[in-house]
Amino acid sequence: MKTIRIILFAAVVMTSALAVADWTAQNEKACDISTAGQFKYYTLSLSWSPEFCRSHPGNKEPQCKQQREFIVHGLWPECGTGNPQSCKDGGPADAIDKEKIYIYMPSDFLIQHEWDKHGTCSGLARSVYFDLTGNLFGKLKFPRLSGAPKADKIEALFMENNPGLDADEIYLSCAENGPKKSNNTLDEVRICFDKDTHEFIGCGDAKDTCQKLKKVIVTPAKKAR
Repeated sequence: MKTIRIILFAAVVMTSALAVADWTAQNEKACDISTAGQFKYYTLSLSWSPEFCRSHPGNKEPQCKQQREFIVHGLWPECGTGNPQSCKDGGPADAIDKEKIYIYMPSDFLIQHEWDKHGTCSGLARSVYFDLTGNLFGKLKFPRLSGAPKADKIEALFMENNPGLDADEIYLSCAENGPKKSNNTLDEVRICFDKDTHEFIGCGDAKDTCQKLKKVIVTPAKKAR
């Protein structure tokens, strides 16, 4: 049985590798012109909610009232050199259960925005897209973050908590916008997943905007009242 599992796993890895290898200039062009379902991999963008709320004072989003930690900013289909957006030929906008989605994305605005901009390019029905987003979020184990560690330390903590996650499959963002934005605070953690197997996969040429910093300030999470 163990041998069979190893063979099956190897087959999945090989299939994924071949899919990436088969990515052609035509595929890239179709992705660049925002053709639904035509992309290489997904990026799951995780927003550190304490910093979002600090840099957006007066924001009335539930995540700030609820004093969340990591929430999902979005699940983004990615090309080799960019990402498709607002695809016109996307999947159907069928019914969704917002109560389930609020667990990881507590924002009506964000739910609509992310579907319109990114979900339509997944090629999936809206309900399937958000189910996938929730499943990927749910499989992650989040480390406790505090202080001002180096970017490598934050990534290492995620890798320790999530066996199989490698250094080229995760990157950080410290350059998000906001009325009180700061370029030395942790804004987001981004992890890449295979389009078909939904296993961890390399993030291509993604730029880690926290790596150049000597220290990355982690805005403290407040205890829920």
